[in-house]
Amino acid sequence: MPKPRSKTREVRRNIWEFIRDYRRENLYGPNLREIAEAVGISSASNVNYHVKPMIEQGLLSGDSNARSLNVKTGIPVLGTIAAGDTVVMPETVEWDQVGEFETIDFPDWIVGNVREPFALDVVGESMLDAGIMEGDVIILEQTSRAKRGDMVIARIKSSESHTVKRYYQNGPLVTLQPENSSYEPIVAEADDIQIQGRVIAVVRRY
Repeated sequence: MPKPRSKTREVRRNIWEFIRDYRRENLYGPNLREIAEAVGISSASNVNYHVKPMIEQGLLSGDSNARSLNVKTGIPVLGTIAAGDTVVMPETVEWDQVGEFETIDFPDWIVGNVREPFALDVVGESMLDAGIMEGDVIILEQTSRAKRGDMVIARIKSSESHTVKRYYQNGPLVTLQPENSSYEPIVAEADDIQIQGRVIAVVRRY
């Protein structure tokens, strides 16, 4: 299915958010007329034009002609991240592409108000002492900012690679600190480091 244009993407996001919020308040889904009024669409048939492909993409579940519409809350697993040597990570995807990726269900009470969280599979053991093992899935908040000591996904621009580490900036230098004494920290110029996400939770699959 072709990727929706920017305006269409905005409309579909508004629909998704309205259905999510309506469900939380009423415990059942809105009908097409209510969606149309809430997001400023002229008719129920025009809402259906957006809702049907959203169901096909996996962004919504239920029947567009009944009060069964619900949002899919799975967090997209976008690829693999190194907890050890760095790896090349896929570009962060647009919101409307979520249905093209594996997703992992995660409780709202843990994710909280994080907007557009995403997940990565972990390879390596450099964060072992922080409780992150190879094969775990880390849940991240997409952000370009980090505080000292935050666990982050960092892009090293000069090598076009990514790693998960603790973040420490000391003047013009950044240290990406592992949580395993068998691994050496990565020290780089601050301008060479780009923060792309902050770790908010870890999932272990058995």
